[in-house]
Amino acid sequence: MKIFGLIATLILSFSSFGQKSYYFSEPVFSTTGKMNSIPEKLHGNYKGDKPGWSIEINEKGIYAVSTTVSSISKETLRESSKYKVKDDFLFGVLENDSVPCVFENDRYYFGIRNKDLLIGTGSLNVLTKDKTDNTYYLNVSENGYYTPMKLVFSRKMLEIFYFDYDYETSIFDSVKNQKTIKTKFHDLVILSPTNDETNDLIFKNVFGLPRTLTLSK
Repeated sequence: MKIFGLIATLILSFSSFGQKSYYFSEPVFSTTGKMNSIPEKLHGNYKGDKPGWSIEINEKGIYAVSTTVSSISKETLRESSKYKVKDDFLFGVLENDSVPCVFENDRYYFGIRNKDLLIGTGSLNVLTKDKTDNTYYLNVSENGYYTPMKLVFSRKMLEIFYFDYDYETSIFDSVKNQKTIKTKFHDLVILSPTNDETNDLIFKNVFGLPRTLTLSK
C-alpha cells in the first residue's frame, strides 16, 4: 500500500488510526555518500503519463514541475479592475505577467506552473547513490527524518519507485535500532539501520511498482 505521496511537494503523509508509519533517522541506501547533483548526461525534462507534471533535472538540481488548473468567472472579471483578458491571455493572476486562458461555460480557465525544488541549494532533501549505475535515492526530509524513493535512469527514461509497505508489515523488524513515537492517530517508527541492515531492506523490496517518465525531446 503506497504511503508516499509526491506531487507536487514529494512529502509523506500518513494518518491511519492505529497504524505505523516508518521513517529513517538518516539518509539511506548510499554506497557513494551524498550527491549534490545528477550527472549532466542524465539532465533533461522527464514527462509522465499525466499532462502537466514532470521532473526537471539540470545543473542546479532536481525539480518537480506541475500545473495547477484554476478558473475565474466572467462576472468576476467584469466587476474587478484587477483582471483583464486580451488575445486569450489573462492578466492579474501573476504579478507583471499573463497566462494563457480558455473561455468555456462563462469561465476563463488557466494553468499556473509550479516548480518545486527537490534537490539543490536550499533543499533539506538528500540525494544518495547506489553502487548500481544510474540508480539514485531521493531522501525526502520531514521534521528531521527521511523517507526514501528510488530513481532509476535507463534508455532516456526515468522510473520512480516510491517507498511502499503493508500497514502491518514485519519487514522492518530486522532493524535493531529503532524507536517509536506515539501520536494520537498512529505510531511513528524511526529506523536507524546499519549498512548491512540497509542492504537487507533493499533485497526485501521496500519499494513499490515504478512510475515511468520519458525524456522529452
